Amino acid sequence: MTKNQMEEVPFLSNVGIMLTYKCTIACKHCIVKAGPNRKEEMTLESAYAWLDQIKAYRDGFVCGISLTGGEPFYNLQHLIKVADYSHKLGFITTVVSNAYWATSKQEALRIMSLCESIQMISISTDSSHQQFIPIEYVRNAIWAAKKLNKIYNVAVATESETSPEYLNIIDDVLEFVDREFINTSIILPVGRAEKQIDSSLFNYSSSPAVSACPMASFPIIFPNGNVIACIGPPITLPETNPLYLGNLNKESIATIFNRAEMNYILHAIRTFGPKVLVKLLKDNGYERLLPDRYIEDAICDVCFKLFSNKETCDVLHKLIDKDAKFRIQVEYGRLYHMNEAEMIKE
Repeated sequence: MTKNQMEEVPFLSNVGIMLTYKCTIACKHCIVKAGPNRKEEMTLESAYAWLDQIKAYRDGFVCGISLTGGEPFYNLQHLIKVADYSHKLGFITTVVSNAYWATSKQEALRIMSLCESIQMISISTDSSHQQFIPIEYVRNAIWAAKKLNKIYNVAVATESETSPEYLNIIDDVLEFVDREFINTSIILPVGRAEKQIDSSLFNYSSSPAVSACPMASFPIIFPNGNVIACIGPPITLPETNPLYLGNLNKESIATIFNRAEMNYILHAIRTFGPKVLVKLLKDNGYERLLPDRYIEDAICDVCFKLFSNKETCDVLHKLIDKDAKFRIQVEYGRLYHMNEAEMIKE
């Protein structure tokens, strides 16, 4: 990631709100194990109250709200009410969906027209989704988004970017979307995928992924009030992991976000990538805590493997507390790469 790219994703500029665990389908790779039998849903009262707090934080510092699930369109009226309230507060409001509702161009246009406050939509499709939802529904949803001048992209998950199945899906999507509007993520054996995805499908490496993580800039709020630093696999881990930021039933947005500004592990991941945490452990004689292998080029896999072990989390906190040089590296790395001076002590 280049310096300019990193500057495009300022910390806390966007906040995710997971409206529901309900989904019309149950994909085998779903991290949160969403499905038709799940009941958890964020109440309107909680959504409105937390949106109010987000709006008040640092006089409107947060620009965007991303509504996700589960499947946010599962309860359409609920989605519309939350999106309308978010839009009324001045947020750029986006949504993630599997497009199950886009059964025809006309129906896709009808549904999306009801969601006037949603300015951008991300449609998920891959081999798991397509067991339930045909690619034509995705095409219809994108067609409707274009008709209504909404921003859009297509999100594709895969075990490997070299798999023929994945490449065929990309070819299908390229028939109606330019390549720049397709985002690919690597599936990890986490959540439902832990038991339902064949681990031999992954490409492995003895070295961790080298990239910094832009997704750690955008925390997500869950129906139970938990606030996690990103939407990746760490959302499945216990509260002892350093990417668990707090709970809104116990603390305010301001308290949680202000504490996150000084989370050295989080900002090391954002600035340099989790590889620096691997190096810190190695340099201090803790190689026994490191995994033997990592999924190739999967940043999330590094974080998940490190933070799954409470001892590793405790050791990292201890090492960073004692290592002024590491803390300065993170503080000034964040300033240089992202133009964020919040950790610099005057």
